[in-house]
Amino acid sequence: MTLYISVVFAIFIFSLIIIILNKYGLNRDKINNRLSKLIEIDNDVIVDEELNKSLAERFISPIMDSLVKSLGKILPDTGLNNQKSENLRKLLRQAGYTIKPKEYSAIKIIIIWGNALLYFILGLVLHVSYLYLFLLPLFGAYTAFTVMRFNLMFRITKRKDEMERQLPDVLDMLSVNVEAGLGFEQALLHIIEHFEGPLIDEFHITYREMSMGRSRRDALMLLGERCDIDDLKSFTGSIIQANKLGISLKNVLHSQAASIRENRRSKIEEKAHKMSIKILLPMVMFIFP
Repeated sequence: MTLYISVVFAIFIFSLIIIILNKYGLNRDKINNRLSKLIEIDNDVIVDEELNKSLAERFISPIMDSLVKSLGKILPDTGLNNQKSENLRKLLRQAGYTIKPKEYSAIKIIIIWGNALLYFILGLVLHVSYLYLFLLPLFGAYTAFTVMRFNLMFRITKRKDEMERQLPDVLDMLSVNVEAGLGFEQALLHIIEHFEGPLIDEFHITYREMSMGRSRRDALMLLGERCDIDDLKSFTGSIIQANKLGISLKNVLHSQAASIRENRRSKIEEKAHKMSIKILLPMVMFIFP
């Protein structure tokens, strides 16, 4: 009799647990179904975006980002007051890179060691002597270091050329907007909304700084320091001086645009004159023999 009561009580408790859990599970299923319906469209969009990405963007790029961040944490923090770190930060900014100096150093280390390892494996495959097996990784590391340095300087030069080429047209548009009655900040915003390029990106940073409370003088001075272009420094200096003396911005912008165009024309003529000297060496080597 006691055994019978125990079995019945156990069955009752088990049934009660099943009923409670089933009710809880049904409620959770209803909630999950509602949530799945709400996010179904977003999930489809996310899946489509992920599938449209290449294999490198979906697989290799996240691994490299994680590796760079991990290596960047291991590297010693040089601090913002360190001159070398500040110079590297300035070079990266002029090249258009938004990464930190530590992240760039981590990328450099990965590429240098990876290239050295690649040359070492190449030496093993070619069965070179032990001397070359030692020298090949050194050559690979030096090659990677040189190429990265050259690439950084090349991007800086190319970006500065694009900014110098775009500057006169931008100043003309600024002058037209100021003549139409817009203030300097509003004219700058109009340029940002209708043009693209590295110079526009820098103007966008300057406009954002002024919108956040930085004075026009400080924002323009930082613009000249970031870009490190003589014509742009002359432009920012003229705007600062015009604000200080109360001179009309329209006349300043007109004169600056004309002056910058004349300077650019002089630089192009100078490059054209130097071209004949550069052609002389190939002519001597390949034509005269």
